[in-house]
Amino acid sequence: MKLSPSPSSPLPGILAATIVGLLPVISGLAVMRWHVDRGLTRDAQHIAAEAVRQVDNIIDQAAQSATRLFPLAGQTCDRVVQQMHTEVTLEPVIRSANLVRDNQGYCSTFYGPYDSKVNPDDYLNGQLWLRANNPVTPDRASLVYRLAGDELAVRTVIDGRTLARALEQIEENATLVLEVGNAFLWSNGSVEGGEIPDHPEHHTLLMSARYGYQVHTGYPEGHSWRELKTQGLATLGGLLLLGVLTGGVCHWLYRRPVHTPPV
Repeated sequence: MKLSPSPSSPLPGILAATIVGLLPVISGLAVMRWHVDRGLTRDAQHIAAEAVRQVDNIIDQAAQSATRLFPLAGQTCDRVVQQMHTEVTLEPVIRSANLVRDNQGYCSTFYGPYDSKVNPDDYLNGQLWLRANNPVTPDRASLVYRLAGDELAVRTVIDGRTLARALEQIEENATLVLEVGNAFLWSNGSVEGGEIPDHPEHHTLLMSARYGYQVHTGYPEGHSWRELKTQGLATLGGLLLLGVLTGGVCHWLYRRPVHTPPV
């Protein structure tokens, strides 16, 4: 047996070693990117589900309050307004309440007896109306819950800040927006109408099964890349070391003498 000489030119060996060495680095980064995308999608879905749960709970309290007030609808305001004040005082998420007869609001915890037109078409599924402002609080959003039957109705009003705080506590790094009809409530308390909010990455949309509103969540542009860089910096050293070792072994195998049997 004799040894055959190793290749005279080192370039093929270096090229092969470089390619083999890069494979674990590229594969590791690809797996990491998949893991980051999957994690952000899962987080967005979890945030949306938690937002729906908490907003449902807030609206549930308004609905329960409206149910307790509904027997008062149709009665004279002077007779029932004190009971309405008591209900609003005891229910922390309710800012105010009013009674409606023949689509005319006639008794309010703010005004007492009053007269105001109520348009049922303003309400999503006849129940919810998201307002950017109103005469009582012109700089503050509110969500109105409407409970109607025959020609009578009760409306309970949720302060928009209550909903905004709930969104803000949930959203973490995501952008979380509540959509009611054609209006959108952001976590800073502002209300905008028109187009669906822009979530460039991992946009998730979830509808409330009980009330029909929708929650949008997602991440701003470049968030996935920033997450990938954060995780990548922690593991890049290990991937490079693995690549160097793999490439070194490949280069050694390429350059070592080959044993050939005697002729």
